[in-house]
Amino acid sequence: MKCTRYERWLWDELEGRLGTAQAQELRAHLQVCPRCQRQWEAARATHQALRALPRYRAPQQLALQVRARIQETAAPKPEFVWWKRVALAPALGILAAAAWWGWLALNPDSTYSTETATAAHSVENWVEIHEQLEVADWSPTPTPSYFITTGYTQ
Repeated sequence: MKCTRYERWLWDELEGRLGTAQAQELRAHLQVCPRCQRQWEAARATHQALRALPRYRAPQQLALQVRARIQETAAPKPEFVWWKRVALAPALGILAAAAWWGWLALNPDSTYSTETATAAHSVENWVEIHEQLEVADWSPTPTPSYFITTGYTQ
């Protein structure tokens, strides 16, 4: 039985915020569900204990101080205005470009090319796979195009 809906209704019923149709549905459920009956009794006992506690009013001066602080913190402070947000993206781009140029200045011999790096990595992978297959002694004989493509010779 799905009791989650009824569990949410327990406190609403205790505080008188539940509609009549929902209250009747909750009472009907409480008649057949022992788990919810235990929760109902615990909630009712807690509600009665809370209502029996003495109530005190905060001093007038404290209430005024709290309200004043809430108003101070609720007012948005225009510290990070829109132009700072707009300027952040180009600044990060300039920073990235400066880092790239710095890396190139420290490594002048490196000609970085994504295509050549990927192609070299791919060739190395195929050569390694072929060598492993030869060791396993079940490799088919490579075709001439394999040697031309990879530049691999024995």
